[in-house]
Amino acid sequence: MHRFFVSPEDIAGSGVTLTGRTAAQLARVLRSRAGDRIVVLDDSGWEYRVTLESVDPRRVTGTVTDRVRGEGEPEIQIIVYQAVLKADRFEYVLQKGTELGVSAFVPVLCARSIPGGSSWVSKREKRWRSIVREAAEQSRRCRLPRIEPLSDFAEACDRFDGIGLVPWEGEQSEGLRTALRRIKGRTIPARVIGMFTGPEGGFTEREIEYARSSGITPVTLGKRILRAETAPIAAVSAALYEFGDLGG
Repeated sequence: MHRFFVSPEDIAGSGVTLTGRTAAQLARVLRSRAGDRIVVLDDSGWEYRVTLESVDPRRVTGTVTDRVRGEGEPEIQIIVYQAVLKADRFEYVLQKGTELGVSAFVPVLCARSIPGGSSWVSKREKRWRSIVREAAEQSRRCRLPRIEPLSDFAEACDRFDGIGLVPWEGEQSEGLRTALRRIKGRTIPARVIGMFTGPEGGFTEREIEYARSSGITPVTLGKRILRAETAPIAAVSAALYEFGDLGG
C-alpha cells in the first residue's frame, strides 16, 4: 500500500481528508479510486490503514479501518551533523540517511564548506523537507527525520550532549568499529549517537581538536578516502549494523 505523511488535522476520528500534493498524487499520478487502500502517517509513530471513499485531485476522503504501531524506526537514534555540501550532494545525504533510519539532520557550516550561510540554506529548506518526506514514505518510516537550523561547527559541538563520533581521514588509531563496540558495551546503553561528517575539503585540524575537546571522538573509516556525501552513509550504516538494526 502507498504511504503518505499527513498533518494530524487530516485525521478526525475515523475520517481522513487529504488535499494539496497528496490528493493530486493519488488522483493524477496513482489513478486511485474509491475502495483502494492506503496508509497515512501523522508523524506520531502510528500507521493508519485507510480505505478511500472519494478521489478528486483537490480532495480525497477515506475511512480509517485499522491503526497499528509503526515498526520502521531504529532502536538507536542517530543524528547526522552534516557539513553543508553542494546542493545535490547534501540532498543525497538527506535521502539516503532517511532511508537508513537517521533521526535528525543538522546542517553545519565548516571552515571549508563551499556554499554560503543561512540564506543559502533557507532557500533550500522546503526542498529538503520534501526529499526527506518522500524518502521516509518510500522506506516505510513512521516518523519524519527532523531538519534542524544551520549551525556553525563549534556551536554544534558545544550544543551536542551525548556520544559523538567524527569520521576523519587524519585519524590513524581509533577505528569506527572499535568505537561503536565500546559504545555498545557501556553499562548504560547509548540511545543517541551524533555523527559529525565533513565538507568536500574535509575538516581542518583545528576543527578536529575542537571536537576532541568537546568530547567528540575522531574515528577512521579505513584506508580509503570517501567522498563527503559517502562518508555519512557509510558511518550510519556501520552504526546501525553494529546495533542490530540492519538485518540483525
